[in-house]
Amino acid sequence: MESLRDIRQNIKAIRSTQQIMQTMKMISSARIRKAQQTMDNARPFAKKMLDMVADLKQEVLALPEPQDGTESWASRFFVNKTADAGKIGLVVITGDKGLAGSFNAVILRAAVAFLKENQDKEIAVFCIGKKGRDFIGRLKHKNIKIVYDSVGIFPKITYAHAELLGEAVMKEFFHNKLASVTLIYNDFKSMGSQRLVQQELLPFSLDQEVKQNDETEFLFEPNVSEIFRLLVPRLIKANMYRILLESQAANLAATMNAMDAASKNASDLADALGVKLNKVRQAGITNEILDIVNGANALNG
Repeated sequence: MESLRDIRQNIKAIRSTQQIMQTMKMISSARIRKAQQTMDNARPFAKKMLDMVADLKQEVLALPEPQDGTESWASRFFVNKTADAGKIGLVVITGDKGLAGSFNAVILRAAVAFLKENQDKEIAVFCIGKKGRDFIGRLKHKNIKIVYDSVGIFPKITYAHAELLGEAVMKEFFHNKLASVTLIYNDFKSMGSQRLVQQELLPFSLDQEVKQNDETEFLFEPNVSEIFRLLVPRLIKANMYRILLESQAANLAATMNAMDAASKNASDLADALGVKLNKVRQAGITNEILDIVNGANALNG
């Protein structure tokens, strides 16, 4: 049986850990309000950029192909006919730390399933978050190569982080002729839940993003190709920024919920140990009384 000292030390350790959990919950709760506001502010701009590029889709696909038989720069974002089918990209966005419930595990399971499904291809991986980078870095597969990683950027995401990631993705997409780039992350759905998202980032699939109006005619200055060349990098970076903000908010919500549940469990465990402490103490007192009574009976006998 545990001694009173051991039980008291366990209760003290649990209470101390509970205080840490409550502090982390309060920090996440304070940060998530700002993260939600920033995320909500970024959504309209990213959506409008998608609408503008979708409006240009038919005009871009109608552009004449280069005389040398190669695919035009603009059409690669929609059709990508000259890509190497054996090369693909994967963007994995996780958190930098644990203590967030199943937040990171859900993303990493989806990433592992994707890598297994495409194990016969060369996969260029873009890792955002320490958990994802460390996990994929340990796989040691010859066809898997981390070409870009960024850690320690949560929970202070800025547009500069999205710019660096967007430029890295576009550079790899063009220079190594990737057939596609897939994105895996947790989307912020509500304070109590997050939604795993796995979608194709490149080439664009905008058929459902906006309702085309074939009767509308536009006049482009200087020309469609130049406008598209300016819009595409901004579209990718704006959506990267939105996605990073969504992931940041989801991570903070998951951390807050996990710490709240852990704090309640710690409180229940400490209460259970308090009951055990009282039982052990009462048993000790009872034994001492019995010893005294037995000793008195022995003297009187």
